[in-house]
Amino acid sequence: MGYNATTSLLLCAPPWILGTATLFVVARHSDVTGDRFWHIVCPLLVGIAGFVIAISTMNTAIRYLSLFLMAQSPAAYVVSLTWVLNTFSQSQSKRAAAIALINTISSTGFISSSYFWPSSWGPSYVNSYLICILASVMSIAMCWVFRGHLSRCNEAAEAEEKVLGLPEGFRYIL
Repeated sequence: MGYNATTSLLLCAPPWILGTATLFVVARHSDVTGDRFWHIVCPLLVGIAGFVIAISTMNTAIRYLSLFLMAQSPAAYVVSLTWVLNTFSQSQSKRAAAIALINTISSTGFISSSYFWPSSWGPSYVNSYLICILASVMSIAMCWVFRGHLSRCNEAAEAEEKVLGLPEGFRYIL
């Protein structure tokens, strides 16, 4: 963009400050409402909007504003990690192993994504943004499947409790 290194780094801070603030609000609201799915999908959709805006123009100001939208996507990661952690009702050791596995797999995205921005794709980086959009769409689809599975598990538990005359027990957060 033609700025020196210090100015460029200072310009990176505001989108991530807003993203961090949004993350706290989204995570707190997710806990209050007991909803996980929409609190994952909405930040991803906002991020997708930012990627689409960045693809559609080379205007520096508009692309900078799109960074503010893109920086909302990590809120989905935090809420999804919480959602997954809430679904493990097994022993503490199984839960700890699952958390370690999930964190390991999710970290590979952060490592590999640095290779999605080769300078040969610049300055538009359309391919890079398309990869980000694809990853977000795949995340939404996987969350949709996960939500459906948990919903069926809740329905099965409710049916079993009615048949056996038991009080309402554990339900998965959707």
